[in-house]
Amino acid sequence: MFRYLIYIIVVLASIGNTLAQTVDAVGTAIIYNGDINDARYRATQQAIKQAVLQSSSRVSVKDILNNGQLNSDLKIRSAGRVQHAKIISETQKGDFLTVVARINVTADYMCSNGATNYYKKSVAITGFSLEHRQQASLGALGNISRELPKDFTDAINKQGFLRALAATNIALYPDSINAPSLTQSDNTLTDVVRIAQKLGTQYVVSGVIRDIAPLYIRRPNDPYASTDDKSEKQRDFVLDIYIYDGFSGALLFQKRYSEIGNWDISDHAKVGFGSAQFWTTHYGKVVKETLRESAIDTSEKLRCQPFMANIFRTEGKQIHIAAGSVSGVKAGDKFKVYRRYEIFDQDQKPETQLNNANISVTIKQVQPNFSIGELSVDAKILNVQPHDVVIAW
Repeated sequence: MFRYLIYIIVVLASIGNTLAQTVDAVGTAIIYNGDINDARYRATQQAIKQAVLQSSSRVSVKDILNNGQLNSDLKIRSAGRVQHAKIISETQKGDFLTVVARINVTADYMCSNGATNYYKKSVAITGFSLEHRQQASLGALGNISRELPKDFTDAINKQGFLRALAATNIALYPDSINAPSLTQSDNTLTDVVRIAQKLGTQYVVSGVIRDIAPLYIRRPNDPYASTDDKSEKQRDFVLDIYIYDGFSGALLFQKRYSEIGNWDISDHAKVGFGSAQFWTTHYGKVVKETLRESAIDTSEKLRCQPFMANIFRTEGKQIHIAAGSVSGVKAGDKFKVYRRYEIFDQDQKPETQLNNANISVTIKQVQPNFSIGELSVDAKILNVQPHDVVIAW
């Protein structure tokens, strides 16, 4: 009996160890008005999101930050349950504070909606509209509408949880002031669905650069104005990010990022957005950190969404799926088949409806960008057609 008791204790202990993970994660925040505690709090929030993503677990976060100085409760809804977060080091460089936090994450292994897959969902990043084009004259940042989303794409891919594709030649908002509303003639989001289908992605991310104006008085035509004075030359950076579901066109997430950076170069300098000189400026560093934060948020928001891919070909029992090894699909994986229907609401606006066909498909062959799955019977008998969808929860 005593031996059995010891055995049970050992088994329970081993299960407990598998359900908990300790993750060291890094977070960075900008220090405003010398408020170190506020920056520490925001940097630790970012580190917790990173830890949750790294642990590949589902979390409801409500935790104590304990470094001997700060005793605030963190209330962040993410993808796992954080039991304890402790700052083990922090570094201040200029007005940037970076913390390394040791975070104890308990894995629930299921999202609240039942999603448990770890496939890389595909995301198309469109061009970002610049609301006030004249603001780009300072520093010759006229290329920001295409270069900024390219850098955002890179930031998402560096996170490693999504597969982001740059489509910065596409401008989603003819009227950026009213974004994210689209001014289609039929008042629908059909452009989002069309873009996703054309690019073969599950999500579409767009953005609007709301403000990059200087916060100081510029008098470039005044020979006595000291435009080269680098002190207190601050500049706004306000960015709105929008995430759409590519199958329905629904807006899933939106967030505004508002920061201020120092434009610590000459007003006459024509650096261009994304140049080596641009990234050396304080303003460039603020922009880069904002892109990193928004990439973390995008990954976290899509973490527990189901993985979906189009069926683009059927032949006998075989169906071809627009997702392959780059998305993490492997031979032997199983997906559920959903039929796609177009329905119309009371205003005759088209909507996409996906119905569970109660059919499973098993992946037999995998290529980088597509897979071949096998059904139990002929696809025609089951009425499985191209443009239907496979889903993994």
